[in-house]
Amino acid sequence: MKRIFVCSPFAGDIARNVRVAEALCRRVMRSGHAPFAPHLLYPTFTDDSVPEQRETGIACGLAYMECCDEVWAFTGNGISSGMRRELDRADQLGKPILEIAEV
Repeated sequence: MKRIFVCSPFAGDIARNVRVAEALCRRVMRSGHAPFAPHLLYPTFTDDSVPEQRETGIACGLAYMECCDEVWAFTGNGISSGMRRELDRADQLGKPILEIAEV
């Protein structure tokens, strides 16, 4: 079972973006893999509107990316600044990136 880092927007329309991330996680699971979506985890105990807490949440997610096998990125609504950081880090780590336009 591959460990898949789920990359999709969070800020902005949070309710919609959470639904997109959840749908992408379900897609990962239907493919027989284990999803990790840091933006569904860390905002449950940090405040994304506080810059220091947002930065810490992103940094924690990037730390977990190191043990993931692939990155699946939802690009159907563009690439947010947080996503750009994740995709840049995936490139640095040599992780395969699967771009997904629709979930």
